[in-house]
Amino acid sequence: MPDKGVLEGVRVLTLEQVHALPWGTGFLADLGADVIRVESPDHLQDRKAGPFPEGTPGVEWWNEAGNLVYYGTRNKRSLCMDVTNPHGKEVFLKLVEKTDIVTDNFRPGTMQRFGFDHESLSEINPRIITLSSTAYGYTGPWRRAGSRARTVDAACGLSYLTGYEGGPSMRASNNYMDHSVGNNVAYALLLALYQRSKTGKGIRVDLTMLETGVSAVGPAILEAQRGITRDRLGCAHWWKAPHNVYPARGDDRWIVIVVSSDAEWASLKEAMGQPEWAEGDKFGTALARWHNRHELDELLSEWTAQHDDLELARRLQALGIAAGSCTTARDLVGNAHLQERRYLWEFSNPQAPEVGSRIFAGRPYRDPGNPMTISKVAGLGQDNEEVLANLAGLSSEEIGGLESEGVIFGAPRPDEPRP
Repeated sequence: MPDKGVLEGVRVLTLEQVHALPWGTGFLADLGADVIRVESPDHLQDRKAGPFPEGTPGVEWWNEAGNLVYYGTRNKRSLCMDVTNPHGKEVFLKLVEKTDIVTDNFRPGTMQRFGFDHESLSEINPRIITLSSTAYGYTGPWRRAGSRARTVDAACGLSYLTGYEGGPSMRASNNYMDHSVGNNVAYALLLALYQRSKTGKGIRVDLTMLETGVSAVGPAILEAQRGITRDRLGCAHWWKAPHNVYPARGDDRWIVIVVSSDAEWASLKEAMGQPEWAEGDKFGTALARWHNRHELDELLSEWTAQHDDLELARRLQALGIAAGSCTTARDLVGNAHLQERRYLWEFSNPQAPEVGSRIFAGRPYRDPGNPMTISKVAGLGQDNEEVLANLAGLSSEEIGGLESEGVIFGAPRPDEPRP
């Protein structure tokens, strides 16, 4: 990280796990905030998630998981502490005094049981910003329901809209909701910091996965109120054709082609060499192409299957046709466009030296005054002593006492099962 990020001086205590909230606080960490990940010795599922070097957890498996570098621990500090222990709770509240933001993604009620609810923390620090990232929020009849991204993907209406033509509902993606929520977490926290700078007062943010998802299906909500229902169309469109994913030359290679006007259709026919089948009334208008889209897709697939996806995409783009290769993750690692934009960050995790240097996703914006990179990955409890001494004001003897009492940890409990 640069010496001074745009969020330098902002401190975040985050009681986080799984994906959505860590992804959101990771934005703040990359921007220079001091993000302290308060980890529980009883919930190490994130550190068990892998992937591990050569697919095998090592001696210190808790510091090797690759996904944590991606979203969980990069540019953060790790304090592994049992906050349910009275001494752990006492230390946590001391840290709140010197903190700007406290975040969690527990079910509603958990922070209150800990004594970490907004009202309690505000008594210690009136300027505190708290954010809870939950499935359904702190109010409403669903507030106590548990979830995973998959279930909220369904509850928000997204899964119902997603699926192949004539088929059942399907999930949009593996972690669509996690990333969408994480983005909203970062957005909401930046707004809260801005608002506090104007008012000087702390703020409570109640952020939900459900409402994040519902916001993505806004057009369907408007249509439902007009009695409009639409069948699932898979990769097709409601009026554009061709509009689909087509096979390309090679094993599991594909290209997306979208035609939005008669002029683009004419250009596509030119690229195909003016085939006889493309002429006539059957495909002569946008409406005709849409009604005959299944046959059009089959004929177009026969042509695209003869071509390299990247080269064909370049040819069609040159003719003003929206087209793109279906790139794989392996393709993206060496993508020249992303490299030139310095989106891809190279990093070697010292916690897993045998892995060597790897490429990680960066952030989708550029600010020359705030260059971003990965400078560290927090090992489990790696920053215990630094955080407790410098922020909580504890002596070496007090820190040692917490360790001997089983309040803080630098490694899993001895009986913790290996992944």
